[in-house]
Order: sequence, then structure tokens, then C-alpha cells
Amino acid sequence: MNTPIDTIFSWFKTGDFPTQAQFQATFSAFYHKNDLIPRESIEGLEEIFELFISAEALQRHLEDPEAHAEYLALLNAGNLTPADIDQWKTRLGIHHTGIIDSSDTLGNVYTKIQVDDFVNTLKNADKDLLSAIDTIRELLLSNDLSLDELQEIVDFIKKSREDIEALKAVAGETNESKVKLLNDYEGLGSPQKQQEFNKQIYDKVMIISQTLTSAMVRITESAVFPNILETEHVIIQARDSVTGKKINVDDYATTQTIEIKMVGQLTNPINILILKVKP
Repeated sequence: MNTPIDTIFSWFKTGDFPTQAQFQATFSAFYHKNDLIPRESIEGLEEIFELFISAEALQRHLEDPEAHAEYLALLNAGNLTPADIDQWKTRLGIHHTGIIDSSDTLGNVYTKIQVDDFVNTLKNADKDLLSAIDTIRELLLSNDLSLDELQEIVDFIKKSREDIEALKAVAGETNESKVKLLNDYEGLGSPQKQQEFNKQIYDKVMIISQTLTSAMVRITESAVFPNILETEHVIIQARDSVTGKKINVDDYATTQTIEIKMVGQLTNPINILILKVKP
């Protein structure tokens, strides 16, 4: 097996006749495919083995919790810096994820207890609002209420507040010439005496109180009826006469008539409230 290749080549030159021994030496110089090559006969094999770790060393490496801690995140993320955490959040698209308060971190969202408190506060406010709405609904269903009347009186009182204060200053005095208006009021003129001023205020209030600004009609089906308010500038509300629930209808008003068309089937008669509004 140790016959040099140059020697073997010299046995097989043109015209030579290799002997049996030379043939055996030639084939013995090579490894048969069924033969195992000794490890020490493979050049550089030891150096190659040194490049690989043993199974035991590999297992120890796999079980080492600090392996590659300088380059890779640990399972418990204990080696991540705040900057590393921000970069992970940004890359994962969760940088703005909501968190709640913890022992050492202030959260950016409300806790369930805080939310429940808010909800309870809103529920209580909603109950108060519903109560106020019910009161307003009762007023709107009343034939005695005129929103235009109330608003006009309130506006007039607000505008006349300075004059009312001026009247207080001369209360109890009989000198008629001491009444002096601080502003000019459309339709009021320029009264100079107390009685003249009182008379104009009284006439104004009487005109307001005697002006028809609302009406109520009860119907059981689609209907057309006279518009006693004589204006197309009206607000029309339809409500169940028993439950007070608002009913959807189609309405159309002219200065002479009001037309109501039912949208669905009626269970009870409905009240049609008509309120006059300023154009």
C-alpha cells in the first residue's frame, strides 16, 4: 500500500510486462470502496474536528441562559435596554400600545375601576337628563305653552334690564318726569312719564298673550285640517296620545292648511302639536 505512484507508473511503460507482484503492489496501493479509511490516514481531519464542538459542549451551550446575550435577546428580555425596547415596539408596530398603572410604571390608559367610575357618573347624569327631557316633553304636550311667548318675554326682559334697574332707583317717587330709558327699543317709542311707560309695557304684554302661537289637533289617520296659526313657519310634532311616544309622520304646512300623512299603522290616536316659529 505504500508503493509510490511514480514506481507504479514505471512498471507500465510501453513494452513492459508487469509481474504478478507488481500488479498486486499496484492495486494494494489504493483503498477499495469496501475498505474503511483510517482516520489518521485522512490529512487535516483532526483540524476539521477541532472546528466542531462536542455534543456535550453543544448541549451546555443550548442550556446556557446567557448564551449570545451580547447579540440576542434573552427569553426573559432581561438584557434589553430601554432603547432596545423602543426599537422592538416600533418594529412590531406596537409603540403606542396602551398600558395601565403598575407598581413602578405610570400607564397611559384608564383602569377598569376608573372606567367603571366614569360610566356610573355618566349613567347618573343620563338619568338626570332623561328626567329633564320628560319634564320638557310634558311641557311640549301642553296646550298652555307657547315657546314664542316665553322667548319673546325673556328677550324683552333681558333687553329692558337696565331700564328696570333705573325704575328701581325712582321707586316710590311720584315725579313722572324721572323715567328715562337708557336704550331705544323698536316698537316702544320714547315714553317720558312713568304711566306712559307702564301703559306701553302692558299693551306689549297683552299683545303677546293674546297672539295665538300654538295649537293641538288629535287625529286617528292621515288628515288635512285648517292652519289656525295662518303661517307656514311652524314646528309639527306627532306623539301617541296614550304613551306620549314620538310618532314619525310626513307633514306639510301652508298658510291655510296642514297636511299629515301616516308613515305606519297607528295603535292609538295621536296628538299633533303645532308651534309657531319666527321666519
